[in-house]
Amino acid sequence: MEINKSIHIWLQISTVVLILMIIVGGATRLTNSGLSIVHWKPITGVIPPLSLEQWEHSFNEYKNYPEFKLSNSEITLSNYKYIYYWEYLHRLLGRFIGFLFIIPFSFFLIKGYLNRKLIKQLLFIFLLGIIQGFIGWFMVKSGLVLNPYVSHYRLALHLIIAFFILSNIYKIKLSLMHQDENKISNFSYYNNFIKIVLLIIYLQVIYGAFNAGLKTVNIYNTFPFFNNNIIPSDIFSMKPIWLNFFENNSFVQFIHRYLAVLVLILCSVFCFKINTTRNRINFNAQYLIILVLFQCMLGILTLNAKAPIIFSLTHQLLASLLILTVIKIKHLLRFQ
Repeated sequence: MEINKSIHIWLQISTVVLILMIIVGGATRLTNSGLSIVHWKPITGVIPPLSLEQWEHSFNEYKNYPEFKLSNSEITLSNYKYIYYWEYLHRLLGRFIGFLFIIPFSFFLIKGYLNRKLIKQLLFIFLLGIIQGFIGWFMVKSGLVLNPYVSHYRLALHLIIAFFILSNIYKIKLSLMHQDENKISNFSYYNNFIKIVLLIIYLQVIYGAFNAGLKTVNIYNTFPFFNNNIIPSDIFSMKPIWLNFFENNSFVQFIHRYLAVLVLILCSVFCFKINTTRNRINFNAQYLIILVLFQCMLGILTLNAKAPIIFSLTHQLLASLLILTVIKIKHLLRFQ
């Protein structure tokens, strides 16, 4: 019992730190800090510039890249330190998460506290973490070549993998909490229903990253209309047509808005139906619909205010809590 409790605490701490990492990553993007550190130094990069000479050297390296030359040429050393520290914090937290996994995992493995299934699940998460580190640099690199804009495809990939890692850690934690309970299949319909909701939310996360990367809020920031139009007039302006789904700012924002409406409708239907069927998850179902409502309202406020940092980061935080709540409901539907 104590062994499981220790692993549970480790996974709980990891869940909180991963949510923090997602928030810091969002802050790094919103402060335009992601391209401030132009070299990837996994080991030596843990120490930031300490002397004025080192700061000036780092600043001069930054000046050689497109962000300074094309959009940030007025930046001072003081301003550079500000954006540097946001990216530095993001990378430092990534390193911390690596140690947060490796050290406890090694301890539990040596002590024989982990069964074969759990070892495989945790190693899969570790593999995702390694991939995530490379994708993070791959994403940054896209803004260091010709123009100072990070690829929205790479940004979306980086974000969705972060949510996959968070989701898997949380699922393992839940499985340890309910390992002594019996699985049931009475609610397979509702389980499949909530699984569809979860997949749509993941898709919504991807389109949220597309919106952020393309900065669609600079084109449309009114709701429910798109600058006095119910549907943007240029949603199919790109050829071939399929390209509009991924690179047309108008259509990308249109999809993001109405995926949110779809999630709200599906969650409302689920909560209404499950509320008359299963008392065990009534509280979680009510919490889910409150989260979805707040997330939608916050999304509208973020759009209308042109994505201020506090609204945007809270929007990401609620997305994390929403996914974890759906996963918890899905898990509870499998046990009695």
